[in-house]
Amino acid sequence: MLESRRLSKLKLVRIGRPVSRVDLQALAARIGEAFPGQLDSIQTVDYEPPKIDRIEADLLTQALDQEVGGHILGITDVDLLDRGAGEFFKGMFGCKDNRNDVAVVSTRRIASPDPGRSIARLLKVGLHELGHNFGLVHHYSLQPASDGGYCVMAKDDYNRHGERSYKRSVIDARGFRFCDACRTVLRLTRAR
Repeated sequence: MLESRRLSKLKLVRIGRPVSRVDLQALAARIGEAFPGQLDSIQTVDYEPPKIDRIEADLLTQALDQEVGGHILGITDVDLLDRGAGEFFKGMFGCKDNRNDVAVVSTRRIASPDPGRSIARLLKVGLHELGHNFGLVHHYSLQPASDGGYCVMAKDDYNRHGERSYKRSVIDARGFRFCDACRTVLRLTRAR
């Protein structure tokens, strides 16, 4: 029960101004709907980052853990990098830090000329990263969810498609819900 209580209070942290206050509130509501019974509260927080264009994702998650603390989904427009990855994988859509309960998403690589699509992508990647905080893992088999899209945890073979195709074939094809297997894990997490 301790882990469930610790994760039940989410801080949705706007790092800089990647989305409007209205969009941030709408994202909070949609996140709450995606995790029924998991999240007791979602607090929105503004965080002013240093003026940078890109950052190692793990450094950002550590800074948020130390300076904001708690169960966090950070949203930034700064490019997230992974210094341990090969050149092809350096840029990231989002990241979950396994050392804490912090996940981050960048709007940089998921932006679209259609603002609605950009927000949908942001929500899908955010739900995916939060799913990791609750113990969910990737589905490489592209499991369907109850809303007709792929499970939020769907992840295809990135090497095969490249970044643009990855966005089209997986992020855009994801729904806003979890598949039955993921919902079972979420129920078990809630029961602890």
